[in-house]
Amino acid sequence: MSNHTALSADDERRALPGAEPVRVDEVIDREPMRALQLIVVALCACITTIDGFDAQAIGFLALPIAEAFHIDVRSFGPVFSAGLFGLMAGTLIMGPIGDRWGRRRALIVSVLTVGTLTGLTGFAQDRTSLMVLRFLTGFGLGGAMPSTMSLVAEYTPARLRALTICISASCIAVGSMCAGLCASFVLPLWGWRAMFYIGGVIPLVLAAIVIGVMPESVRFLNLDPRNTARVRRIMARIWPAGIDDRTVFAPPSGRAADAKSPVVELFRYGRATVTLLLWLTYFMNLLVLYLVVSWMPALLKAAGLPAAVGVQAITAFGFGGIVGSLAQAPLMRAFRSPRVLVVEFAIFTLTAITLSRAPLTPMLSICAAGVIGWAIQGAQAGLNVFAATFYPTSARSTGIGWGLGVGRFGSILGPLLGGAALLAGWDSREIFAAAVVPAVLAALAVIASATAGLARLRAHPAAETETDPDTHAAAETARPAH
Repeated sequence: MSNHTALSADDERRALPGAEPVRVDEVIDREPMRALQLIVVALCACITTIDGFDAQAIGFLALPIAEAFHIDVRSFGPVFSAGLFGLMAGTLIMGPIGDRWGRRRALIVSVLTVGTLTGLTGFAQDRTSLMVLRFLTGFGLGGAMPSTMSLVAEYTPARLRALTICISASCIAVGSMCAGLCASFVLPLWGWRAMFYIGGVIPLVLAAIVIGVMPESVRFLNLDPRNTARVRRIMARIWPAGIDDRTVFAPPSGRAADAKSPVVELFRYGRATVTLLLWLTYFMNLLVLYLVVSWMPALLKAAGLPAAVGVQAITAFGFGGIVGSLAQAPLMRAFRSPRVLVVEFAIFTLTAITLSRAPLTPMLSICAAGVIGWAIQGAQAGLNVFAATFYPTSARSTGIGWGLGVGRFGSILGPLLGGAALLAGWDSREIFAAAVVPAVLAALAVIASATAGLARLRAHPAAETETDPDTHAAAETARPAH
């Protein structure tokens, strides 16, 4: 090819007959981000925005829906729970499907499900049908997250991987804020059903764009030698100066994924301890996150503050989450992910203790909500980076999906515990003080997982992994073999 004159000496050596095959991950890591990769990251960010929009929108719509159905809004709890159970089921089921059939297929099915079922929710006539539709919508939302995070991780160079994952995660908080803005305009004009129609059309449009322009993960395709032609076509867009008819892409080195189930991969080659500790951290963090989101306005109102302060506090929580998620990547690169996560849980602990002891004023409550959003939602973004860089390509979608899926138990339990505490007569100070317990347990789990990760690295140096040494716990001392 005529472009050989522009190749580096290393690239020319790779293209010569008999040269070593080129590794996909090495090319992606050393090349700049191309248009194709930016499109993948942008689409995944848009899809995660839908997650935040849906989660926050149902909170705004609870009262008008209850009035339309002539039910007490206090009986709306099962509707919220149905969506959360759907999220949990979607992440647990669609994560392994993404590792079996491909991230793109799982993502398209999930986004189409979200769009279709959200739109149909606008036609619900009673609480039972609403619960069923919310469960199915939640299933689609939960199923999309493992594939989006996997695609972002697998199309991004290692030096930018933490940043792009955190940007995608921050879009959940962006979606929450968009839901508030949309509701303020749509509800007075067209009513609550229009919110679901809008929430259904947007995912369907995104699904059409994904079908048209988003490729399958090239790292996933490269696991199967039958995908050679597809790998070459995609890599030609990522490495345009280095591809010719003689270029051969090597399969991933290290131990192959020969387990019958991707879930089994999470426990092989010394991964079991880190996997279980990661699940515990996800569980505790989402328990705290949903406890705060669900009950912060009610707790502040019960403490004697105006209702507007609760709305402002949740807005501050969302804004803090955006800042925390975006700040996570540079912090993890500078200080290593376990240290950052532990500090974030410590900051939440100190803030919760302050809320449990200091006189609650509007300014203190709003500022504290912003700090909590920064710490807890930032930590959630960090956990997604942790999972995406710990598990190999063959089990990445499953690793992220099952971490989030187990964490969803916490998202369900958190609001229930808050409600039970209020029914038992606890005041806001006692509830804020109790929230310290899961945060401390999460911090201890992070410390233990860092230690277990180092032990795994020493015991299984040849296990396939794609660790980013600037973010992952196990890289404190050495880089694992790929």
